[in-house]
Amino acid sequence: MQIAFGSGLFYATPLMDAYGNSLAAPTPILLGIMQEASVDLSYDSKELFGSEQFAVDAARGQGKLSGKAKAAQISLAQWNALVFGQNLQPGQVLVHHATTPTPVPAGGKITVTPPVGGLLAGDLGVRGAGALPFERVLTAPAVGQYTYNAVTGEYSFAVADVNVPVFIDYRYSVSTGKSLSVRNLPMGDMPVFQGELYLKYKGKAIYVRVPNFVSNKLGFGTKQDDYTIPDFEFTGYADEFGEVVYWSASE
Repeated sequence: MQIAFGSGLFYATPLMDAYGNSLAAPTPILLGIMQEASVDLSYDSKELFGSEQFAVDAARGQGKLSGKAKAAQISLAQWNALVFGQNLQPGQVLVHHATTPTPVPAGGKITVTPPVGGLLAGDLGVRGAGALPFERVLTAPAVGQYTYNAVTGEYSFAVADVNVPVFIDYRYSVSTGKSLSVRNLPMGDMPVFQGELYLKYKGKAIYVRVPNFVSNKLGFGTKQDDYTIPDFEFTGYADEFGEVVYWSASE
């Protein structure tokens, strides 16, 4: 008797980018820290009725092949290969979230400086006592207001707010990491990949391969006091030889 246990291994091999270009050297990707995966096949059922209550015949109609996977490893390169198929760029955006206050100094000006190597990329607001937000204005800030200079990183406050503790948040960019600006492509443009699921338990194995998968969902949700686990959904279709899915098992 063969049974299976655990989430198994899911390998995805990108075959084509979103622009229809076949990849010269497809690189298999192992979805890291797998939580669960599935390959699902379903068929429409067509029934023939006469005057009686139950069908006198039934036939299989259109079939559908789909897959799902949840993997905790966060990889933009992986997401791009499976979902977007566009062009990754070097660099990433980070956020400075203030957890200690800075008193507004005499003169009412604070200049923020990103960590070494970082470039200021935008204002994310100012909070005062009790996390109450200050209002951003273009010029001449009054009490509870501020201005922001995107070139110099200078925040200016009202004279009446001198010595008031404030929390300043901002975003900045660094050269490490990766980034992707997802373009609004024509309908039908999508990357294609091969999916392979493998489970081994008590000396026996089961393997399934889908030659052509296209992704129709990427979910990224956070929870308090829990891990963020991205999830993918895929739709499969036959390759040029008519193969839809391949199975092998120990029994």
